[in-house]
Amino acid sequence: MALVRRTNVLGSNPNRVVAAATVAPAPQAVGRAQVPQPGTIPAQPGPVDPGVVAPGFAEGEIGAAVAVAGGEVPAPGGEAAAVPPQQASIGALISAFLLVAAGGAVSWAFYHYKINAAAIRLPDATTIFAALFAFATAVERVLEPFARFMPGRHARGELEKAVANMANKYHDATLDDLIQVAHAKSMVEKGRASRGLVSWGIATALATVASSAGGLYLLHAMAGDGWNGIPVWVDAIVTGIVVGSGTKPLHDVISKVQKNKEKSEDASA
Repeated sequence: MALVRRTNVLGSNPNRVVAAATVAPAPQAVGRAQVPQPGTIPAQPGPVDPGVVAPGFAEGEIGAAVAVAGGEVPAPGGEAAAVPPQQASIGALISAFLLVAAGGAVSWAFYHYKINAAAIRLPDATTIFAALFAFATAVERVLEPFARFMPGRHARGELEKAVANMANKYHDATLDDLIQVAHAKSMVEKGRASRGLVSWGIATALATVASSAGGLYLLHAMAGDGWNGIPVWVDAIVTGIVVGSGTKPLHDVISKVQKNKEKSEDASA
């Protein structure tokens, strides 16, 4: 849910009003400054330092300008507007799965024409994690230059325009202006979700093809020598999905594998 409050956009204004000069200290006095004689140096704008008496003046002496605390400037209202959450677009979803399917087709072609690399056997879960983590990091870095072409790149600009429009109106801003900001925020969330889907599809396709070309198959590497439960081209798709999901899910998967292995070793000891 894209929830926006007026105070989040315009902020609050707790400024106080400063009163004029007086000849005697008022009960609510918060600061004093020396008043120059007529025809001397003009007064300079600036904050008044509370509790400071100018040199040559005694406490309460005539000729002290006293700043008096006043009321607060009315802050804008506390209205809020909410817009239903926006999911990723259908086009982004279809594009993501088409990209994954394309990567799987290339992997199958490598396997069918016997040009795929032989499976790499890694000694332990730590080595598997290190290899796949480096793999996933490389794929993420390759995608970074293309982030500007991903869906949702215009949504952030529309949100900034809506916020600027409301800020310019300030007290004259209406609830409709606030709703426009909330709608723009929901479109940013939609763009982020669509961008994540398309990025995942591209990363998965690249990782699948690279897995087939380099022989890094996740399931075969974890199962050890002699295991051929599934064709390597299917394993390449699995590896591509894991790598395409990013480094954090990969870290979670390998950690669980390591913990299960340690438990089995402790039970057999």
